[in-house]
Amino acid sequence: MKLMPARALAVLSLVLLAGACAAPQTGTFTPAPIVPVVSMDAVEDQDPTAPFTLSVVDGILEEVNVTSDRSETIDGSFSADLTTWTSEGILNAGSTHTVSAKAVSSDGTVTEFEQQFKTEARESSGFEVADVTPVAEGEEVGVGAPIIVTFTEDAPDRAAVEQLLTVESEKGHEGAWRWIDDDTVIYRTKDYWEGHQTITFTANFEGEFLGDDTWGGEDYTAQMVVGESQISYADLESHTMTVEVDGEVAREIPISGGSGEEWEYYTATGTHLVMEKFADKTMVSPGREEGDEGYYSTDVKWATRINATGEFVHGAPWNGSLGSANLSHGCLNASLADAEWFYHMAQRGDPVEVTGSPREMPWDNGWGYWVMSYDDWKEGSAL
Repeated sequence: MKLMPARALAVLSLVLLAGACAAPQTGTFTPAPIVPVVSMDAVEDQDPTAPFTLSVVDGILEEVNVTSDRSETIDGSFSADLTTWTSEGILNAGSTHTVSAKAVSSDGTVTEFEQQFKTEARESSGFEVADVTPVAEGEEVGVGAPIIVTFTEDAPDRAAVEQLLTVESEKGHEGAWRWIDDDTVIYRTKDYWEGHQTITFTANFEGEFLGDDTWGGEDYTAQMVVGESQISYADLESHTMTVEVDGEVAREIPISGGSGEEWEYYTATGTHLVMEKFADKTMVSPGREEGDEGYYSTDVKWATRINATGEFVHGAPWNGSLGSANLSHGCLNASLADAEWFYHMAQRGDPVEVTGSPREMPWDNGWGYWVMSYDDWKEGSAL
């Protein structure tokens, strides 16, 4: 039998003794963190009509934000247990979308997630802006000017189209859209525009779903320049039209309004807007032909139209009752000098507020949109 050397036995005895007498080790156990893992099922060239989902394992979703490169936010909804989020609605076509999310586990560990994907492009279906009135290069308009937008075809979904229309002003305003038919929508402010500013209209159609399988083409932008605030107050009882420019009285014009001999010969009460101007104009009796009783055909100068059914401010040197009696067929007669002054200063969209007549102008007579209350006007919106 082979014995361990005495030196080795002594060392072993010390080790065993030391092990037997030492205090037990102390300390805390730190478990590994639970890290949430976020994933997304959107793919490159994602179908813009198909929803996509964000999912998390080992945690819940606290935040999800999705935006397109057209600065639009994509809506979505969370599952009841907050482990998934699914997009809602149609995405922008041909657009890069950025998805950012935050997930948290039961031990408080947070995961930040960010990823991008691009949607498939869609060809324009031909629905575009055909015209914006009253917008013309180099023209300044009045403070009552509407924005009349005509499209190339009927809107497939009025609400989808309207939410893509924006109006921005330099001085701030409140306004609303009103549809008058499927291819025409009109913007009117609650109060008159402030003068001396630029208004920017934009149709943000590019890559947007407009309903009924219709996709928008290029964006459209137009700028409308509002000039001086020119508001005229025509009082048919005092036979005077007061013209204010930027809040100051610029001219007091003696006028002669509609005689009322027949109902259509009353000048309509309500806010008119300047629509167009003619240095020379032939006034013809509405609804009558030559030879009919009451037919007339009169050449006038300096005719400024203020509604669609034949009301103008124009020169009438034959009318000897300017400032004293209403003897016209419905127009606002003025002297040649006053009519010429008004003709040259008038801007499309300048308000002419008429009072003193029992005949009220319909809101859809020309640009009579201010006849309607703003609350009633807003009811014509699709949103």
